[in-house]
Amino acid sequence: MFDDEREPVVKEYSERTLNAARLCHLLRQECEIEDPWHIVAVSLCAHERLHTKESWEFILTHKTDIEDIQRLFERANSPEEFRDGLIELKERDLERQLARGNLK
Repeated sequence: MFDDEREPVVKEYSERTLNAARLCHLLRQECEIEDPWHIVAVSLCAHERLHTKESWEFILTHKTDIEDIQRLFERANSPEEFRDGLIELKERDLERQLARGNLK
């Protein structure tokens, strides 16, 4: 499949990313907070024992993934749909890697 023997890197979402996305989803849906990032950052500090700077660095580095998973929480009606959506996100990332030639 690959001429130069490089294998595609499958994106794995950390528990921290999944938790931040779930919190973001809950804040937007249940509390109707449009911009929940400060609350997510403080929550990461408290629950992950991160310094504020580390929490913001994590959010800024993973913001796209967090938002993608947050939208997945919104539209999934079952754990199976959520799992299937995560698989789709991973496949989309692999397709982008293939298109850019960014395989390790």
